[in-house]
Amino acid sequence: MTSSTSAATAARVSPSPVPGDRSATSPAPATAPDSTSGSGSPSGLAGRLSPLLATIRASLEETPGRMRWLAAVGVAVALAFGLAGGQAFRSASGALERAGANTDQLVRIQAIQTNLVQADADATNAFLVGGLEPPAQRADYLRAVASATQLIAEAAQHQPADGAALGALNQVLVTYASEIESARSNNRQGLPVGAQYLKDASANLRADARPILKNLVDANNARVSTEFDNAGGAALWLVIAGLLALAVLVLELVWLARRTRRYVNIPLAAGAVVVLIALVAGVLALAAVGRTVDTVRTGTYAATLSTAKARIAAFDAKSNESLTLIARGSGSAFEKAWQTSDAAVRTELSHLGNNPVSAGSGALSWPTYEGVHKQIRSLDDKGDWDGAVRLATGTGTEAGNGSFAQFDTASARQLSSFSADASARLDGARTWLPLGGVLGVLAGLLAAACAWRGFSHRLEEYR
Repeated sequence: MTSSTSAATAARVSPSPVPGDRSATSPAPATAPDSTSGSGSPSGLAGRLSPLLATIRASLEETPGRMRWLAAVGVAVALAFGLAGGQAFRSASGALERAGANTDQLVRIQAIQTNLVQADADATNAFLVGGLEPPAQRADYLRAVASATQLIAEAAQHQPADGAALGALNQVLVTYASEIESARSNNRQGLPVGAQYLKDASANLRADARPILKNLVDANNARVSTEFDNAGGAALWLVIAGLLALAVLVLELVWLARRTRRYVNIPLAAGAVVVLIALVAGVLALAAVGRTVDTVRTGTYAATLSTAKARIAAFDAKSNESLTLIARGSGSAFEKAWQTSDAAVRTELSHLGNNPVSAGSGALSWPTYEGVHKQIRSLDDKGDWDGAVRLATGTGTEAGNGSFAQFDTASARQLSSFSADASARLDGARTWLPLGGVLGVLAGLLAAACAWRGFSHRLEEYR
């Protein structure tokens, strides 16, 4: 009875399967994966960095770990200081070397310009003689042209950036020399057209060569000024790195003193002292280089530029003097050009007189030539053209060529002296800079070793 009742009850509780209902016959589906179960696990770069960051955090929670990190920082800033010191001295040395090279290039460019106007002065003055020019003057003209040609080649070799301009200048010189030969040939035959050839050649030389030379002078002068500034500012590398290293090492000394209850960590303090001494010594040494640069810039370098400019203007004046006479009464424009050149010479000689390294140089014999020129103009204005020509072409000390030769000789000697002195001073300041760079690197290495040793002593107490 009981068994049949239970079966009936089970039949009532478990409904019969409905045809087509798969839910009654299909096994229960597997549990669906939890889509959020992996959302808390880091992936990608963050996942790779998480263990490292966890290790760093764990190491910083304990004193030995912090000490290791501070030791690494101390070593790093000390090494950075050493590298910065080496770079500061290397930078100053390189700047001085480039400044010297650019100064030499500038002197070459001005020597080219001087030779060009000197050649023109020789050609125009020799033209006044008529027929066959004086052999000495012809030889001086040829020497000036050959010297200008050689200097153009040397300048292009030493400074490739000037190559294109120097190539154009060389073509101007070739054209000028050709025109002068045409004028010379006609002059020897007594043909009036020779005078026109000469005036055209001289005018073309000024019109074509001057812009090129001015650009070359400006470019090289800018290079020199830039390198002077670089040499004077080289200490900035050392100062920034030195102050940073000192600040870090001092802070580490304070931290160790508080943590270990010891007033001074000897090795770490020694490292800080090394940095301080190297910083002070390096700054003083580079400051001395800066003073040398300033002295050269305002002294012998400025005197070199003034002397070269005075010579260029002087030869230009001498050429215009001859052109005024060649024009035979219609050379007022050439006389005005002479006056402009004369003012330029006197301005540069005034600068030389105010320059401490060239005190007294303003007394170069230019005033003597000025006086002769006034006599030449007086004779020509009175109608004594032949007398004016004789005075202009005379070689005596009281004549045009003779008095000008005195200025030429004295100013050339002075230019050579100033240029050599400027180069010698720059080379002298640069001689010991490589050694200073080596010492700066060694100081950084020594300070790094001291910093590491200072922390390693304290770390041994935790073992």
